[in-house]
Amino acid sequence: MDSATLEIGQLSSEEGITMAESEQYPESSRSLDSLREMRLTALLGDLIGEQGKTQAAETLGVSPRTLTRYEESRRLTPTLTGALERHLLEGGGSAAATQRHRLGMLEDRLTELERLLREGLAADERQAKALDELAQRVAALEAAGNGKAQANAVTPAGVPASASAPSVSRPRRVYPDLVTAEAEPSEELVYGDVASPVIVQWRQARDLFAAATDAMDILNARERRLKLEVELIEQHELTLPPATRPWDWGDRRQEVRRRNEMLYEVNVDRKMLKLKRFLTLGLWRK
Repeated sequence: MDSATLEIGQLSSEEGITMAESEQYPESSRSLDSLREMRLTALLGDLIGEQGKTQAAETLGVSPRTLTRYEESRRLTPTLTGALERHLLEGGGSAAATQRHRLGMLEDRLTELERLLREGLAADERQAKALDELAQRVAALEAAGNGKAQANAVTPAGVPASASAPSVSRPRRVYPDLVTAEAEPSEELVYGDVASPVIVQWRQARDLFAAATDAMDILNARERRLKLEVELIEQHELTLPPATRPWDWGDRRQEVRRRNEMLYEVNVDRKMLKLKRFLTLGLWRK
C-alpha cells in the first residue's frame, strides 16, 4: 500500500465512514474528498507563503512549473496531490497539525452538514420546478390575454381590429431552427406556441445569470439557464447561439451531454459553496 492510499484510508477512518457507507452515501464520500482537497490546498498555500514558490517546489520534490500551473488553474494535479500527501505523512509543514486539528473539530459536524446539504438540494429542485411551472403559466396567460384583447378591440369606425389590421407575416429565416440571441418581431410564428415561451424564459435566465453577483445566485441562475437549454435542444430540436448553422441529431446529442455535465459541475460547486459557508458561519460569499 503506497503513502497516498494510506493517507486516504486514514482520513476515511478519522471521519468514521467505511467504504460501504461511502457507496451508500455518495454525498459523504464527496464531502471527504472536498475536505481532503481543502486540507492539501491549505498546506500548499502555507508552504508557498513561508518559503516562496521555488523553495516550496524543492521541498515537495516538484518543478516550479508545476506550482505555476496550479496558480493559474487553482486545481491540484495528481503529481502535486501525491507530493503534498507525502509531505503530510512526513510531518512537514505547520499546516499539517493545524489541518488535523480542524478535521477533528469537524468530525461531530459532518453528519449534520450532510443532512443540511441534502435538504438544501431537495429544496432547490422543488423551487426550480415551481418557478418553471409559474413562468409557463404566466406566459400562457399573457398569450391568452393578448389574443382576447385583439379579438375584442374595435377601430374608431366600429369595425373589429382583426378585420381591419393587416395580417402579420412570418419572419424570413434562412435557418428557422436557429434561435436568435435577442427577440425579434413575430418570432413566435417561427418557433411555435410551445417553444416560444421557453425561449423567452431562456433569455431571461441568461440575463439573470449575467447580472448575478452573489456566488449562490450565479450557480442557481446558471443551472436554470442550462436546464432550459437542454429542453430547447432535446425536446424542441432547436439550435442555440453562438452556432450559425443548425445542429444535426449527433450535434444536439453532444450539446445535451455537455450541458448535463455542466449541470453536474454546478451541483458539486453548490455543495462546496454551502460547505464553505457552513464552516465559516456564512462569512464566505465568493
